[in-house]
Amino acid sequence: MNFSIEQLQAFDAAAHTGSFSAAARRLGKAQSVISTAVANLEADLGVSLFDRSGRYPALTAEGKRLLLDARHIIEACANLQALSGEIAAGVEHRLTLAVDDTSHLPWLEPILGVFAERFPNVELELLFPLLDDQIAMLLSGRAQIGIGYEQTNAHKDIETRSIGMVRAPLFVAADHPLAAKKRVGRADLIKHRQIVITSRGGAPHHFDVLIASKVWRVEGDLAILELVKRGHGWAMLPEFLAEGPLGAGEIFRLQPDFIPELPVMRMEVLWHRPHAQGKAGIWLRDALIRRAAERN
Repeated sequence: MNFSIEQLQAFDAAAHTGSFSAAARRLGKAQSVISTAVANLEADLGVSLFDRSGRYPALTAEGKRLLLDARHIIEACANLQALSGEIAAGVEHRLTLAVDDTSHLPWLEPILGVFAERFPNVELELLFPLLDDQIAMLLSGRAQIGIGYEQTNAHKDIETRSIGMVRAPLFVAADHPLAAKKRVGRADLIKHRQIVITSRGGAPHHFDVLIASKVWRVEGDLAILELVKRGHGWAMLPEFLAEGPLGAGEIFRLQPDFIPELPVMRMEVLWHRPHAQGKAGIWLRDALIRRAAERN
């Protein structure tokens, strides 16, 4: 038995896409290469992985069972390759950090201050994409590290670590009509404009819970906060962003009587596993994870 990682990848891609031609497109290879790799793997293992009697290849019972182990091996190889790349990498000259919205800067800045002292010659680029825009940047290599909220349909090559939990209460301007109520019901909120966050790609957001019939969609929590402060509507906002304006009396926290628990989302640091991090990226990634551990 002498199978290769390329054979396992061809097997996995064919099983995932449902055909050898689609697997070839996914892996950027000729269909004959995929078909030959799978056939050689079957010969090496001594079992038939696909039933080829129909129009499309279908996994056999043996293929279904072996696919799980094949994927574990592919995952382990990817981890080994990423780890070895990081160990071999030196200090990169440039690092791009993609942060889900500028509203995270107040708590992030102290970490960046330490980063500046440890890596004074590294050119740091800060970008502020949202949701699917951020993932696209990580996958393409445009950004090396991301900070954002938990992904509902995470890409298999995106590695994540939790860096804390965020609640999103409901807020309005201090002089908004809703601020006069001790508790608000769904019928109260429906009557007033709701301001929700959006991304350029249009993906659903973690705090995108539509209640009102009149809606404004805004790119960025800071912009939403400013519109809320000026009385244009109510919105769900991260607690860390609302603390200052709430303490200054600029906004009011609503108490809904129909939501048993406020929306809570996990914040994560994200990176694309196949792209090796340099020493500066590894330090920044670990510093974000340590911050979360120290706060818990």
